[in-house]
Amino acid sequence: MREPHISIIVEYEVDEDRLPEFMAALKDNCRKTLADDGCLRMEVSQPVEGGPGAVFLNERWRDQAAIEAHRAQRGHDDQHVRVDALVTAKRVVKGTIVEFE
Repeated sequence: MREPHISIIVEYEVDEDRLPEFMAALKDNCRKTLADDGCLRMEVSQPVEGGPGAVFLNERWRDQAAIEAHRAQRGHDDQHVRVDALVTAKRVVKGTIVEFE
């Protein structure tokens, strides 16, 4: 039996005037991360209701080893610093994917 996939959900709050810059930086990070072995999904969404500065990132990873390899890459921390400098709040939740049969 394989390990369950891992989900990382990040909720960002961004000032409306910084939203275009933030979205461009986040999308760039997502494109690069999708090329990593073990990254299965990177989805960016905004809530239908709520403030215009709310953004969600939903990641799906094969396993913890893939996440660790991603984090160990040169420039990883710099990418996060660039995105995080544009937010007013950030919440990260990590869990395992529950598969239904």
